[in-house]
Amino acid sequence: VRNALAPFIHEGKILQQRRNGTVVAPGKPHQAGPLALGLPWNVKPPRRKLRFLSYETLPEQLNFWRDAVESFNKQQSRTTVELLPVADLPQDTAPLRELVEQKQIDLLLYSPMFDQNYTEIVQKLPEDLQKIYSSADFIPQIITGREKICQYLLPVSFEFCHTLWNVELAEKLGLKNVAQRLKNGEKIRMISEIGEKLPPDVWAGSHIWCQLAYHGVHPFPEERENLVEMLKKLAGVSHIKRAYFTTQTSPLDDVEKFVNRQLLFLDASFTQLQWVGIPQFPFKLVPCHQIRDGKLIMSSVDIGITNRCPDPESATEFCRFLLSPEIQKSVETKKMVQPVRMEQYLEAMAAQNHYSRQESLALLQNGHFFRDMNHKLELAQYFLIFEIRQELADLFHNILTPEETAGKILDKWQKFTAGRLLL
Repeated sequence: VRNALAPFIHEGKILQQRRNGTVVAPGKPHQAGPLALGLPWNVKPPRRKLRFLSYETLPEQLNFWRDAVESFNKQQSRTTVELLPVADLPQDTAPLRELVEQKQIDLLLYSPMFDQNYTEIVQKLPEDLQKIYSSADFIPQIITGREKICQYLLPVSFEFCHTLWNVELAEKLGLKNVAQRLKNGEKIRMISEIGEKLPPDVWAGSHIWCQLAYHGVHPFPEERENLVEMLKKLAGVSHIKRAYFTTQTSPLDDVEKFVNRQLLFLDASFTQLQWVGIPQFPFKLVPCHQIRDGKLIMSSVDIGITNRCPDPESATEFCRFLLSPEIQKSVETKKMVQPVRMEQYLEAMAAQNHYSRQESLALLQNGHFFRDMNHKLELAQYFLIFEIRQELADLFHNILTPEETAGKILDKWQKFTAGRLLL
């Protein structure tokens, strides 16, 4: 209810009063304009309005965007931005283009995960905006491999998957130095240590496929050794009844169990956690540990100026405003994901994960930003999450050995990618 009332409070249509509660704001008295009073015409020209379509509709996301838009509008004299949150954007190019025309959209949040031809919807960014990418204060890794995307779309924030843990439960089970041990890649070892101590109806780790996809394991023949090594570690805790999920009732059932105190370790993005709800108990998080030579997939949220926008200059002002230190700081504090300005990113990593500057830079160097499903690493992550669940369940139930499981996964990958022209 509070989230539903928030827009009306921002617009001044309702008031929150200490004794009377929430009430409708009184109507403003009629005011005569200068012309009606016979005064000289000294009226400011009407402000240009930019309509901004956003798919980020979770409460934390909405609070960030509303505050950002309100702050921009207060600072501008000739331009105002109107936020239009839409929960379900079309995944096909044509319906999305039609929606842009129908709602007269000027600015659009566009994710490479849409896997669409974005050049049909957004125009090239002005040269002065593209020059921001060469700034030393902008994270350069976002551009690598995405040079064409970044001609049309400006990254505003990004995130990668974290390992979260229930602090109280970890202490109860006798686990110490959890953050450092996670950085060292000892999560499966810790699960082995506490397996017999788990309380009833409590699980140790989240979906078993997350251990592969989110930690940089790849189903590539040249990386078979890494795959087998991880499968052996998983097989080593298969005797523990509630070590990992091997089945799924909903895409977020592991997140729900974590929030309900039924899970010790969770591999997930912070946005997935927000979808279910922030836990009411103490928890901490560190970025998912990468295996040797592994690449963590990172996803960005990008903004573009639509082809139909009649005022790209004003739209550019808003895009540039989103990269200001003030807004980039609130990316971490309000939206709770990572800023794209380097200094704000380093501050966020220190605040969220107690990472040193060197550790934070190393994480960027070993990461890979999502482009679209036509690229090998992105498709591999999708494959590991959705296509090999039965093989991993058979491994965990001792039907397959790690070597047999690896063989089946590699064969399935070859068939899955047959005929695809992967970049």
